[in-house]
Amino acid sequence: MRTSMAFLAMMFAAACASQRNNATVVAEPEIALQQLSSAPAAAEHETGGMPVQFRLSVANTAAFPITLKRLDLQSVGFGGYEVNPTSLPFNVVIPPGSDVSVDFWVPAIAKTSVAGANGAVAVRLVSQFDSPSGVFQNVAVRQVMGRIQ
Repeated sequence: MRTSMAFLAMMFAAACASQRNNATVVAEPEIALQQLSSAPAAAEHETGGMPVQFRLSVANTAAFPITLKRLDLQSVGFGGYEVNPTSLPFNVVIPPGSDVSVDFWVPAIAKTSVAGANGAVAVRLVSQFDSPSGVFQNVAVRQVMGRIQ
């Protein structure tokens, strides 16, 4: 009995070890983030809530279409404002070899800083995609700042 159990355990381990992973590796999309809005000059050194508009650009380097399904973002470190963890749903198909942009707004909190609310901010992005090869994500940190008016 003990020999039979050991034999079955070895066969199970061998079967698991020989199984191949046939998932296709998806070429990483190129991610860019641009801040489209800025605080007016009269308010750039004020603190408190403010909306911030961004443009996310995704360049599909894969040989097949990918679909942007969700974007999770938040600011990291210290900057002109703070973005609390925010999750946004999307359903944007990006054809192979194409660059697609989406604009969106997020709430932010202006902080006291030398540069004011238009100062540089580092934003961590987790972009989630769907593809014919399965679901994958891209993690990036991008620096943005308010536009000079």
